[in-house]
Amino acid sequence: MVIKMDYRIITVLLAVCLFGALLAAEKSAPAVLQAERVWDQEDETILELPVVMYHHLLEESSQWNDYITSPAQFEEDLRYLQQCGYTSISVQELLDYLSEDAPLPEKPVLITFDDAYESVYQYAYPLLKKYGMKAVVSVIGSSADQFSNPDEPRHIRYSYLSWAQLKELAESGVFELGNHTYNLHRNGPDSERYGIRIREGESAEEYARALYADIGKLNQKIQEETGIRPIIFAYPFGALCKESRPILEEMGFEVILTCEEKVNRLAGDETPPLELRRYNRAHHYSTYEYFKKMGITESESK
Repeated sequence: MVIKMDYRIITVLLAVCLFGALLAAEKSAPAVLQAERVWDQEDETILELPVVMYHHLLEESSQWNDYITSPAQFEEDLRYLQQCGYTSISVQELLDYLSEDAPLPEKPVLITFDDAYESVYQYAYPLLKKYGMKAVVSVIGSSADQFSNPDEPRHIRYSYLSWAQLKELAESGVFELGNHTYNLHRNGPDSERYGIRIREGESAEEYARALYADIGKLNQKIQEETGIRPIIFAYPFGALCKESRPILEEMGFEVILTCEEKVNRLAGDETPPLELRRYNRAHHYSTYEYFKKMGITESESK
């Protein structure tokens, strides 16, 4: 009788231990997947990629608005990303990860600048180097041409990057260059279209010719001036239209930057060109408020 009681007790204890081990393994599994972040067709791990979008950096507080913030605010943003455990990546690193399983940091983030203001060179470039980070800068070709003229008046408030500055940034390894159209970054009353959206009544052939003429011109210019064939396209004003995608794909773009504010969830089976959504950096948000919208907080790194 005593032997039977001992056997039952031992059996119960073994069952309790086994249940506890299984529960512990289940709780630890997500952490392993997050740390590896490896695309596996059987496992189907999802990569979450927040993309931040800046435009212009200026010291003068009177200039700060939805598209202009301060260099100090930009530095605080970079510092905060590091404190939260995030590492900036390049578009090429992302593409290599998705196509070849190349390694990525545990918490990747993509930093982008639209329009290519000279403030990117004066303020963003040294700060990115200081924090060991990288970014994409998307170029408006007509503006780069204008401010490559040595006789053109310049001021940090309104100047754009010259081709010489863009070449230096591209060769630094800190920046990748993107196409932001040669001369379609317009939406005023005199504009023929809103960004690159198709016009009402415009035929598919007419639309394709217009995009090839403008965007193709800038592709050629970027290659001539920097030796780089751009694979990144940023929609002016985020003005999407379904007719543009096949044309951009034909032109060789592998990544398209939009202005929809959502964190990207990438499974590795996306059809190129890859569309990435971004969060615009308006100045009125604190660093904490801005990154909280993406789910980035210091608490998550602890």
